[in-house]
Amino acid sequence: MAEKNTAQDALDQPLSIGFVLLIPVYVAFFLSLVVFLPAGDWTWLEGWILVGSMSLNMGIGVFIINQKNPRVLRNRMRMKKQGLTKATEKSAASDRFILPILAVLMIGAMVVAGLGHRFDWYTLPFGVALVGVVMVNISEILMQMVTLQNAHASKILDINQGQQLVDTGLYAHVRHPLYSAFCLMMLFWPIALGSVWGLPLSVLACLGLVVRIRFEEEMLLNGMEGYAAYRQRVKYKLIPGIF
Repeated sequence: MAEKNTAQDALDQPLSIGFVLLIPVYVAFFLSLVVFLPAGDWTWLEGWILVGSMSLNMGIGVFIINQKNPRVLRNRMRMKKQGLTKATEKSAASDRFILPILAVLMIGAMVVAGLGHRFDWYTLPFGVALVGVVMVNISEILMQMVTLQNAHASKILDINQGQQLVDTGLYAHVRHPLYSAFCLMMLFWPIALGSVWGLPLSVLACLGLVVRIRFEEEMLLNGMEGYAAYRQRVKYKLIPGIF
């Protein structure tokens, strides 16, 4: 039992500062590739505003989360499922096809926006793009708030040993606030780059999350105590009062 408690305590120890500082560098590098290479223009102002603001936003957010809830960072880096049972593994297996599809749609929305810049497709006014940048960053802050409130907000469908139901904070308003924030980000991402052409892929990514919710809730109903009652209390999945 002592060894188990020691292992749990270790999960709550902050990650090294060096590792945390590398995260915004990685984000800036990745976003630069998917934004500027398709655009063929490394002087694209809208691209730099989006990449720079998001990298700074995520860097500050991760630093704060690392101090207040480092366990969630470890859970979000983990890609191996550890807590599934026979009752939940079938639902969680949906990650095999949903996660790759979501990744293609996410990257595709950015690539299409970049291609629009390269080939001079219709571009939204600069002021509209700035509104998109603001909304993307607000979405990222909302995602950070969710991860502060739920240490088990993982990227993969899994139920960790000892995981408790979270029904406070943003979870008191919708059952999947992380997905709500992500959908908001995806819908404004092409707009932040002045593009309407990436929006169809963004919409498809949001619909993909709606499909994923079905499998996730099936897993939680079968594997998490109290989830059925929580679902009765909190009626909405993504948008309060609507859906």
